[in-house]
Amino acid sequence: MSPVVSTVSAEALKLPSVAPPSLEGLSVRVPTPDDLTEEDLLRAFHEKRRALATTRERQPGESLEMGDDVQLNIVGYCDGKLIPFSARFGMTSELAPIEALPGFCEAVAEGGKVGASMQIALELPADYPVEHLQGKPARFLVDVVAARQVTLLPESSPEFLTKLGMGSTLEEVMDNLREELEDELSGQLWVQAQDMVLDELARRAPVELPRALVDEELRRRWVQAEGQAMVEYQFDVEEQQEALRGWLTDPATREDVERRLRIGIALKAVTEAEKLQLTPENLEELIREHMEPFGFGAEEVHAALRETPETTRRLTELGWYLLAVEHVMNKAKVTFEGAEQA
Repeated sequence: MSPVVSTVSAEALKLPSVAPPSLEGLSVRVPTPDDLTEEDLLRAFHEKRRALATTRERQPGESLEMGDDVQLNIVGYCDGKLIPFSARFGMTSELAPIEALPGFCEAVAEGGKVGASMQIALELPADYPVEHLQGKPARFLVDVVAARQVTLLPESSPEFLTKLGMGSTLEEVMDNLREELEDELSGQLWVQAQDMVLDELARRAPVELPRALVDEELRRRWVQAEGQAMVEYQFDVEEQQEALRGWLTDPATREDVERRLRIGIALKAVTEAEKLQLTPENLEELIREHMEPFGFGAEEVHAALRETPETTRRLTELGWYLLAVEHVMNKAKVTFEGAEQA
């Protein structure tokens, strides 16, 4: 068995051409973000505690507890059909209540054992993201692949405060944590500004997207997220098609793919019109700047660019995208509400 393959011709999958959008008067105003809440602070503090916790691998057959780090394979069914986007393989997370799926993690903690499989029956909430499934009974098949017991240090203990290094008292820690989150929020505002500029750029380059092109991009995303793993776990072709259908027919997912395609087409037109050049030197610099937040240094980026022809091709495509975005952002005027300067 193999993932559902595309039968669309290569000609139909070519990106449409558009006239290059003007970069004149490209301007956006980023709205003031919501203030940080107490919940934001507590969530960030909890993650800090977990990062400094001691852990122990649970053994096969050992029971789970809330707060464990777990690795799960999950597939959900409702009305006898696969729930769209429910197939998750090798998903790692804290075993803690999930707002979008009440009772799920609690059931895993109550009956789950490392290396075992289980079924969980529950009712999907009234605000479940897939509208036609809201309030319906569902069942989830869960494999507990692995788990780690997590033991947190007492939040006010000298040992924890010393390891955390953000203050000698809990009050100092919270003040410094708030500043840290506000700095992160500033970075998120710039990302929002970039998204707004790119959306405006795409509006200046209207294009009719072939349905086959959008479908193929959705299929590629599905293969990466679910399809390949469904083959490895021997789901039959009918179930693969059912899972893919969920991606193809979901309005929000389709809208996101169309948006990204429109932006990509507009950036390609800008690249050609402005005669941008991607040299080996600025390719490496762009990739390094992009990867630094994820902990990749110059040597690792240099090695990655030469790892395999496929990796080189993908990173070069990313480099062209980053080059075009950088060029557009340098031409754009960005204003942040509440700030004195653009």
